[in-house]
Amino acid sequence: MLTLRRFCRGALNAIAFLLLASAAGLQSAGRPVIKVQEPDYDFGTIFRGDKAEHTFIVRNAGTDSLRIQNVRSSCGCTVPSIEKRVLGPGETTQLTAIFNSGGYSGSVTKQIYVYSNDMESPVFNLSIHVDVRMDIEVRPPQLYFAGLNEGERVERSILIRNTSDKPIDIKEIASTVSAVKLELAKTRLKPGETVELKLVIEAVKKDMKLTGELTIFNTSQQPQVKVGLYGGMIK
Repeated sequence: MLTLRRFCRGALNAIAFLLLASAAGLQSAGRPVIKVQEPDYDFGTIFRGDKAEHTFIVRNAGTDSLRIQNVRSSCGCTVPSIEKRVLGPGETTQLTAIFNSGGYSGSVTKQIYVYSNDMESPVFNLSIHVDVRMDIEVRPPQLYFAGLNEGERVERSILIRNTSDKPIDIKEIASTVSAVKLELAKTRLKPGETVELKLVIEAVKKDMKLTGELTIFNTSQQPQVKVGLYGGMIK
């Protein structure tokens, strides 16, 4: 019986030693830990059409190499890029995010996902916030010339509205579609005022190219506002 007790005690001591050795081995192997300085960033207010850029600082706070496998965003309007993909313990790198505000208005939040070999945070989330302001609102933002017949006269309209608290002067409207004639009733808009821009084709021709864009040059914080033009099949 005494021999059996000694054997059990010895076996337990051996198991405890193996567990401690295993834990020490894991500790000595280390692990990567991803940390990001200010992971939620607020751009504040920008104007539609502007691009906003911010650089996040990514750090390996662990004791083994951090490997960045992928970086992606929640939509195509935000493009992330990272300077280094392998960081030793204590090393840092820059992750740059560029947000394109075209097509947005009001409060916008976008996510950026960083995939790494940090087992506790394999997908690290970053976020950007921005308030997109418009001084000029254009409706519709794109104009389509569809279902046209050869020889007919065509007229389309775009409404331009001053959404700011100051008067805006329209200095010029440039078009890459030469077949379209532009008619604007007035060039100065008071706050809240709307003007109609007419787009006229006097006589449709089979070989007309109607795809391009308008650029509205003005005195607001959005000095250039673009409107896409799209042509369809001409019968």
